[in-house]
Amino acid sequence: MLHKAVKYCILVALLSFSILSCGKEDASENATRLRVKLTDAASLVIKELYIDIQQIEVLVADTTGIEGEWEILQFTGGEYNLLKLMNGNSVQLVDQYFPAGGVLQKMKLILGNNNRLLTTTDSIVSLNIPSEMTDGIIIENVNADLLANIITSVVIDVNAAMSVRESNGTYFLQPSARAFPETFGGSLRGYVAPREADAFVAVVQDTDTFLTLPEGEGGMFLFSGLNPGSWEVHIIANPLSNFRDTIFTETIEQGKITEITPKPIRLKPLQP
Repeated sequence: MLHKAVKYCILVALLSFSILSCGKEDASENATRLRVKLTDAASLVIKELYIDIQQIEVLVADTTGIEGEWEILQFTGGEYNLLKLMNGNSVQLVDQYFPAGGVLQKMKLILGNNNRLLTTTDSIVSLNIPSEMTDGIIIENVNADLLANIITSVVIDVNAAMSVRESNGTYFLQPSARAFPETFGGSLRGYVAPREADAFVAVVQDTDTFLTLPEGEGGMFLFSGLNPGSWEVHIIANPLSNFRDTIFTETIEQGKITEITPKPIRLKPLQP
């Protein structure tokens, strides 16, 4: 039962990191300020999902494209329950000044050994780090300009649907991440009813697929950092709920929040 439960949670979980970036020196003199936030979405069968982050590093290239050295941010480490960070909620990890100029190209997350999840049946499952990632998880192609005297925000989005795997009864946390400036793309917000459908939501464009769960009494969900253009929206009911799935298309615009109508989207019951 645990094996099936964890596999189902992998299909519907989504975890992501929000990184607000800026620089070191005096804020009023050619510096930018770096803030790091953590955010996530929920799972149907996971009660808690903890990620143990010990260190965060960045790699900046100058205006000619020459990369510098990895630089460690002012972060003391911590364990974070990602399921408390859903649909726009976040926790700040770093807030520091950082030298302006150049482009933040890569970020590295160094994880500890206490990554774990708690299922809705209160079973604790340890998540191991693959040996090839013990030196850190590198996120490339961030491409965020570090401009003086402003806050440059970067979002790191790690899709848990591709980040937890099982091998011979052992579970691994192997984050699959993207990173983008916070000003990139647009957002999509909607509401799903009824709660009894236990639905999750997926958005798809070409090879990109992102997942989340509606939350709260209103069943709200939110996706951010989506490429402008047409996206398929899939609302998938729990197979045991006897409600019908639905699929439709929405258009995302740069810098805008697209609101899905009707509000809420009401799933229909299956015919007996």
